[in-house]
Amino acid sequence: MIDKRVFSLDGIWQVCGYRDTAEEKITLDARVPGQIHVDLIRKKIIPDPFWRDQAQQCQWVEDYDWCYRKEFECPADFAGGWQVLECEGMDTFAAIRLNGVEIGRSDNMFIPHRFEVTGKLKKGKNVLEVDFQSHQQALAGKPSDKYFSCFSGDRVFARKMQCGFGWDWVHRLVTCGIWRPIRLVSYSQARIEDVYVSTKKIGDQMAEVNVDLAVEQRNSSGITAILVIRDNDGKMVAEKRLETIKDISSHAFRLDAPRLWWPNGQGEQPLYSCEVTLLNAQGNILDEKRISFGIRTVELDMTPDEKGCGFILKINGRPIFCKGGNWVPADPFPTRIPAEKYQRLIAQAARANINMLRCWGGGIYEPPAFWETCNRHGILIMQDFMLACAEYPEDDSQFMQQLEKEFSLAIHMLRNHPALVLWTGGNELGMNSDPQSNYSGRKIAEQISGPLCQKLDPNRPFLPTSPWGGKTNNDPAWGESHTSAWYDTNFLLSDMKDYRQRISDCTFRFASESAIVGAPPLHSLRKFLSEDDIFGPDKALWEYRTKDNPYNGIDAMTHYDMLVKTAEQLYGRTEDPILRLRHMEYVQCEWIRLAMEAARRRMFFSSGLLFWMYNDCWPASGWSMLDYFGFAKAGWYGMKRACAPVIAALAPVDNHVELWIASDLAKDASIPYRLLIQPFSASAQILAEGTMGIKGNSSQKVTDIPCEKLGRDCLLVCDIESPSGTDRAIYYPGPLHDAILPRTQLQVFQSSRGSRGQVRITAENYARVVTLEGDLDFSDNYIDLLPGESREITWTCPTGEFDGPVNVICWNQLE
Repeated sequence: MIDKRVFSLDGIWQVCGYRDTAEEKITLDARVPGQIHVDLIRKKIIPDPFWRDQAQQCQWVEDYDWCYRKEFECPADFAGGWQVLECEGMDTFAAIRLNGVEIGRSDNMFIPHRFEVTGKLKKGKNVLEVDFQSHQQALAGKPSDKYFSCFSGDRVFARKMQCGFGWDWVHRLVTCGIWRPIRLVSYSQARIEDVYVSTKKIGDQMAEVNVDLAVEQRNSSGITAILVIRDNDGKMVAEKRLETIKDISSHAFRLDAPRLWWPNGQGEQPLYSCEVTLLNAQGNILDEKRISFGIRTVELDMTPDEKGCGFILKINGRPIFCKGGNWVPADPFPTRIPAEKYQRLIAQAARANINMLRCWGGGIYEPPAFWETCNRHGILIMQDFMLACAEYPEDDSQFMQQLEKEFSLAIHMLRNHPALVLWTGGNELGMNSDPQSNYSGRKIAEQISGPLCQKLDPNRPFLPTSPWGGKTNNDPAWGESHTSAWYDTNFLLSDMKDYRQRISDCTFRFASESAIVGAPPLHSLRKFLSEDDIFGPDKALWEYRTKDNPYNGIDAMTHYDMLVKTAEQLYGRTEDPILRLRHMEYVQCEWIRLAMEAARRRMFFSSGLLFWMYNDCWPASGWSMLDYFGFAKAGWYGMKRACAPVIAALAPVDNHVELWIASDLAKDASIPYRLLIQPFSASAQILAEGTMGIKGNSSQKVTDIPCEKLGRDCLLVCDIESPSGTDRAIYYPGPLHDAILPRTQLQVFQSSRGSRGQVRITAENYARVVTLEGDLDFSDNYIDLLPGESREITWTCPTGEFDGPVNVICWNQLE
């Protein structure tokens, strides 16, 4: 029997929106959890903002105030003890009234709120109202124009999702609502406030873990507790009974033969659980909580060297080369992101051999569904506090108090997850400033986020901001930086013929943001743009869906112009609109592959590369590897191949090309390799072959190939085999459109059953960028086939059965 009672207030609420006059009033039923835009779309009061430029017609919503109202009757057994209204998320500026009496206010979207309502509930009908004020009204009088902020000037005082105000990859959609679950809870005597499990030590066949327990007690008489730890199989491995309960207590456990938690590709991800049960004198359960955790340690090695300072993340003492991207909110209205979408997006990361995502500071603190999925798949998380690209009001004491409360709650919410390995104070606060200067964000880091992390989560590293350190806060030779060979003024204004050399020469210690764009596939574009938008002469909708950054110092081109130019310079101009689109897709695929090759070749001088960005917030053409709908863009397939446990890398150096092999495997391995000079329509010449012994977790140069051996009518190809599979690296001296490729015929054989199928492709001559098209998850895509070569690619359909057939094309295909 449990004395705690929970009464959910989720479901249908009545909402009234109003502005200046009664004639402008809007009434509707709304769903909670929810955000007002979602209900207005469902009721067809506003159009779908995802279609073409219809987001423009939705801008008026942010000017309204919205009052949510719900009538309810409390259950008969709800009396006794004390009662609390628990709100997991209020977006954002709200007054909360129960039976006409204000019980509290919200001014922060990111954190849960608790309002005591003991003695305020009635028998029979109760009325709960949540009156959301527009951010303009709520922040009236705040000197927002005193502080610089990218993309919008009215967000720095608003503790809500910063990219909702518009960014250079998503349109402005400022919403509000009860966006996470809301409930009434009745407690008797005591409740569990917090449980924190941390790994203190890993030794020979043992681990020491600590359980910190916080309990709120209104009457401590007769209260006891049971702490139980279970392994991944549910077997109890430790137990402790507490006969007296303190408000705050700490309990050490020794676990024998522990199963360690590892990042994706480095080992397994076993998850232990800690179960805490509070009991009263009669043995009834007062409260209970179950926490999932992993046994692992994390440290950050920033040892200075002759070139600067390293940035090597170590898990369980093992250096980890971090491969991944930046995570942004998966919807402009995050209330409607189901657990299944988180599971799909994170599973796609694991499939792409990714082991790290950075939760960017202009988004949200993601919900349990995100974190639990990362824990299961071994995806490491670098977590920003929610500050991004702005000067925040550090001279405003009320704002600083807000941050202190928010950051403390955020740490408590997230610190049990083994996936979380690194905190940063925010995104690009004081970027390019001297770290010792009074840059914007330094006071927040030194007085709030840093001390809180040290106090509440001392076992994880903390950075004051991202990027941080060196001569300036973005020094590629020192620690962590945001750098890209592509997003560089000199490169973008050049003829780009030396793009491979520029990628190879772009050095850094740890790049937590590296930008490269790419268009989505046609089947995704058609979900938010018309055919004329995609292929017509007017680029307005491409610009609308790509966005631009007015602060990048490149005024001559928009982001869309940059993508078009890159595609034309690397792959040639074409009058064929379909081929032009495919070129715009492939930019990201090739760039990611080459950049990751270069970084892994330098491991551990370089110790990580996270691309901007992994996922998308709305249907767009731009930075992400996965489109908004969860389907892989060309860049994702480039990432999957480049992040395989063992890869080959071909790097131009002066008058020769170097062959390297990079391995993330924990153990040494013998890697067979074969170097080929491959003409476009003839048999290959074997240049070299052998077996290379590669130490675990390292890269090694195999040989040099003089450039004089390479011609303009052939490719340099390296194929390798490893315990994790095969890999291929390809090199051509310059943009491949300089070569005259023969036309080729593709032989395609397909079979399918239900939601699965396979495609076997054979090329007559060299086939450039063989692409499979459709709303499917392919085992591989955007591949080159050598003359006479065959490949079998499997697919699954995430939405059920696929009628087929799969469309298979290549750039130099016979008509």
